Amino acid sequence: MPRNLDRRVETLVEITNPTVHAQIMSQIMAANLADEAQSWVLQPDGKYLRHIVADGAPLFDCHRFFMENPSLSGRGSAGAKDAPKLVHTQD
Repeated sequence: MPRNLDRRVETLVEITNPTVHAQIMSQIMAANLADEAQSWVLQPDGKYLRHIVADGAPLFDCHRFFMENPSLSGRGSAGAKDAPKLVHTQD
């Protein structure tokens, strides 16, 4: 898939809202780091290989996670209690 790396603009913003910060850290960042369904591993020779897991093991798919789980956005701190949390533990 081609990427627009030449005409792309990216920005950084400070997240000061604690609920939004919690969502980013426990859902968005953790889900993207844990994704196995669309993962490729960079080899020492510069080639990429598809991420491989044990036979029959389910692959974590962050796209599916976000489609099936509601966002914390707009729910306030009360809605944060039932939101799924992910913790990326693989080294």
